Amino acid sequence: MTAEFLVLESRIRLELQQLERLSEELQKTLKPYKNRPVKNTIILRALGSILHDFYSGCEKIFLHIAKEIDRTAPKSESWHRLLLEQMTLPLKGIRPPVITSELAGELAPFLSFRHRFRHRYGFDLEWERMESLVKAMPGTVEHFQRTINSFLDMLAEADDREQNGGDPHGLQ
Repeated sequence: MTAEFLVLESRIRLELQQLERLSEELQKTLKPYKNRPVKNTIILRALGSILHDFYSGCEKIFLHIAKEIDRTAPKSESWHRLLLEQMTLPLKGIRPPVITSELAGELAPFLSFRHRFRHRYGFDLEWERMESLVKAMPGTVEHFQRTINSFLDMLAEADDREQNGGDPHGLQ
């Protein structure tokens, strides 16, 4: 395997570990509430931070892929949404889609929440508006991890083929 691939893989795997820690932290934070609404503003702020960090971690992985594999990342004002979309696109001769449109649809509300979280005061957070994301996050983390791990496996196979003199895209 090339050093470039190993560095990229290590960076992505580190982010995946961080996402797992966030999921565990979310469960720990929610444990005292046992399906009851969260009204405590400090806990709401903590949950908001976890949701924010989750999408930020996903986006870090996307940026690594965009910069190292695609060799281009969106630069416009709406670059966050464009980057998410870019990860659903196959790039001929470079890579297949990183994620499905379905997973992008699961991630989009987290992107929207992160934007709101960054531009509002924490005391304005409302459980009713966060609850669905809080409940969806563990499953979305799992889906994201499976998808990215599959993508890394595919990249490793392509890297091995290229190192052995074959077509990295399996198009021989």
